Amino acid sequence: MVLKNYRTLSATQDWDGTAQTIITQLPRDFLAQRYYIDIDSDDVRAAGSVTAVVDGGLKMITNIKIVAVGEGSSRTIFEVNGTDLYHMNLFDYGSPVSPIQLSLTTGQAQLHMNWCIDFRCNKLDPDDYSVALPTYLLSSLQLEITYAAPSTTNYGSNPPTAFATNVTTRITCVEGIPEAGEDFSSNPLMTVLSKTLTADTSTGTLESFDTFFQVGALIRRDFLRVENSSNVRADTEMTNYQVNSGTIPLMSNIYTDSQKMNNLINYRIGSGYPRGTGVFTGTTATVATVPYDNGEYVSDGYYMIDFYNNRMPFINTAGGLRIGGLSTVGYNTGDLVFQGNFAAASSIIRRVQETVEG
Repeated sequence: MVLKNYRTLSATQDWDGTAQTIITQLPRDFLAQRYYIDIDSDDVRAAGSVTAVVDGGLKMITNIKIVAVGEGSSRTIFEVNGTDLYHMNLFDYGSPVSPIQLSLTTGQAQLHMNWCIDFRCNKLDPDDYSVALPTYLLSSLQLEITYAAPSTTNYGSNPPTAFATNVTTRITCVEGIPEAGEDFSSNPLMTVLSKTLTADTSTGTLESFDTFFQVGALIRRDFLRVENSSNVRADTEMTNYQVNSGTIPLMSNIYTDSQKMNNLINYRIGSGYPRGTGVFTGTTATVATVPYDNGEYVSDGYYMIDFYNNRMPFINTAGGLRIGGLSTVGYNTGDLVFQGNFAAASSIIRRVQETVEG
């Protein structure tokens, strides 16, 4: 039986409000199941009255990346921006890992955001180590977070111009300690990686993207964000989509309204679906509610294409644990194609793909 271990690292990332990437060395002694990232400060003040942009604050975290080195080679196993990871967490857990706190006036001085990096197939099973990372086999494991200076595009009007003190980012590890005789050295590897594409065909035609999917392993799911040329996500930006394996349609002419219903059924998430209050009352004033509207979560522009509903239990077989998904072993680029019908030639599509290898 694997023993659970929680620890918050003593080494913090201290962000001074300028554009920069900060690297933290992660422990390499147990099974890495999850990492919690907590950004917190009570000394960040807006320059004036703020009208927050959609996903304001989250957009300041432009990249969250984990790089693993083992057997002489380096590999990125996780790479997602702060906005998409926050929303992916909402889909997975049915509620925010933490409300977003932003300073909206000069009288407020808060900044608080949280994320979870999750190396589990079943996001609701605390004892799922089926794809946990055996870090003790690695020679290096590091977390890289890229921060952008607050601006009118990633924060809102009158963003903070300087931080009075550095913002602290803390990392908490959720790990497993194998007991004697338990061997996780051959665990499959889960990767979570992002890609951004731009449409070049206007509405009325299904446009094909041959390089949309990362093939060669087991694809569990793809988390989509569709936005306009101004980087504002919207449900109206894509009408329908299709996924083809060669000449075989795996998902045929799926309208996004239907996909929203599917997401609601599988993840309890939909546009305007109540998730409790998004308002967080601090000691001085009420702070930002983005991405909420009157206490309801707004998932506009987000869709989960699920090749395996990860809320279902695993199936134990004689050969071990069978992990569901779409096997693309032996596929070449272009064998698995995403097609979308977009509102404009400048629509932006970003996907976060969860893949399992081995």
